[in-house]
Amino acid sequence: MAFGDRKKKKYSEFVETVSGEVVYVGKYYVYKADNPLPYRRLRIAIALACTGSAILAAADGLYRAPGTDRTLYVALPYVMMLCFTALFCYRGGKVIRAGNPMKAFDYRNSYGPMQHWALASAVFAVILIVCYFIHLARHGTQGCPMAAVVCYPLLAALIPVMDLWLLHVIRKNPWREAEGPEEQ
Repeated sequence: MAFGDRKKKKYSEFVETVSGEVVYVGKYYVYKADNPLPYRRLRIAIALACTGSAILAAADGLYRAPGTDRTLYVALPYVMMLCFTALFCYRGGKVIRAGNPMKAFDYRNSYGPMQHWALASAVFAVILIVCYFIHLARHGTQGCPMAAVVCYPLLAALIPVMDLWLLHVIRKNPWREAEGPEEQ
């Protein structure tokens, strides 16, 4: 679907009234009241996972570990992980701001992609760890401080833990389509 088609679809869910007001007439998604995690805590979990992943990814880049600056097969997974973590945090912020009930457009373009970006961030963090250990086995520590050699993979290992924890929380607490105007 092209960008223009998405915009048309988004704006097709809005109608202008006779008085000139623009009213949303599309579907809504509602967070189930019987979910094990209350909605407020879900928002806090999303905020914690996004903030934690962003801080860990940024802190991971501050260590001058062996192979992180001149080795493409170590630096490239880090850059990809950093980009996907940024996208994950952006979509997480949009989900938090969307509220409950959430418009169908926001659900399609924020909630679903947030899960995909979190999974991609976790996958690239694992690829980064594997590439880092391959480089470490082939070239040694190259005179880097032992703190950097140890902390770099530990910080990178915490990113998929946080991302997968959030995915687990999200999958246990589903949203559902609102059935009528009284639920909205």
